[in-house]
Amino acid sequence: MRADSTSQAIHHYSDSLSIDGILPHGRRYEREDLLDLAGTHRGPVTIECFSGRHIRTVSHLRGVLLTDLLDAAGMQSLPRSQCKRLVIAVMAGDGYACLFSWHELYNSDIGNGAMLLVEQDGDLLPATAGGLQLISLQDRRLGPRQAIAVNRIAVRDWQTALR
Repeated sequence: MRADSTSQAIHHYSDSLSIDGILPHGRRYEREDLLDLAGTHRGPVTIECFSGRHIRTVSHLRGVLLTDLLDAAGMQSLPRSQCKRLVIAVMAGDGYACLFSWHELYNSDIGNGAMLLVEQDGDLLPATAGGLQLISLQDRRLGPRQAIAVNRIAVRDWQTALR
């Protein structure tokens, strides 16, 4: 279940995250780790679904850039030729997945705005938003690549995944 407003009940919650796949250092981040790493601040933002329907406005966001988490798991140590084939799936507790390519995250402005949120308008890991959230602030619409109750990041080689 994905929430379209903060008044809807959330049946999934996450305050920890695992990173797995082909990266050399699979990682698990617990609540305190994520709160300590959350040094990126943004806002205000308006979140809209793909149709343009207003979902909500948020004044202040705090979180961790997706690239920082991937780098801590060893992304920078992989050969560039291999990185160019990577797909990153950020998985939510309700089964929703947001996909990024390595190119988007490391070779475009998308990487500067793809972040895991730990705070929204002063509320740490808000239960009404499923706790840990993903948002991609450089997308044209902020709703489609937003996920709630994020609990996993999977990194795969797209050529291998197609077989």
